[in-house]
Amino acid sequence: MDTFQKLQKETTSMAVYKHLYSLIVTGAFQPGEWIRERQIKEMLGVSSTPIREALKMLTQERLLEAVPHHGVRVKHLSTKEIEDIYELRVELEGLAAELAAKRGTHDQFQKMDELLHMIERKMEENSGIQDSEFLKLNNDFHDLIIEVSGNHALKNAVSQIRASIDLIRIISLKNNKGRFDETLRQHRLILYAIKTRDPQLARLRIQEHIWDSVKMMLKAAKESNERIFENKDAIMT
Repeated sequence: MDTFQKLQKETTSMAVYKHLYSLIVTGAFQPGEWIRERQIKEMLGVSSTPIREALKMLTQERLLEAVPHHGVRVKHLSTKEIEDIYELRVELEGLAAELAAKRGTHDQFQKMDELLHMIERKMEENSGIQDSEFLKLNNDFHDLIIEVSGNHALKNAVSQIRASIDLIRIISLKNNKGRFDETLRQHRLILYAIKTRDPQLARLRIQEHIWDSVKMMLKAAKESNERIFENKDAIMT
């Protein structure tokens, strides 16, 4: 295989990966749902090889799980797995908010403020805001905090758990439609602490926000009797 053919193959695989990633984290595929190669072929009109490579990448990121002799399905996340992920996330993003309060510039704070204003405008529109759009804008706000922290190692660490975070977030949003307003309110509190250069308050606000969101998700999942988790133990905060 020459270099050009290899590049084409890698590009196609990445395109399939990105498309499937988006479908999974926006809830088009539900936890436990099987993803079949033939189904993806019909959907995207591509050959088997890039599909298999994309599914392999998604499995490595733990969005999918491989079941011997059956195929791959969207991963169920147990309460313990979510707890582990969020214990790490709350420390990483707590540090990011603390550093952002210390190191951020006026222009960076302005950019964060403008993003929240944009979310407010979209929420006020007659058509409202879609889950997938809110998820993206929510990610953008959290990513801005990490960027403003100026710590590249921290940014890399968060990227390692981003896929699982996105999967958890979309489950939370789908089961808590009224969560948008509360999320925006909490984002405002986080930004205020950062802009007033109060590192400890910034850390506290974002950690409260993160734990609150995952507790809401677990509560909604339990109330609707969804089999999202392998056990129903409550997260202790």
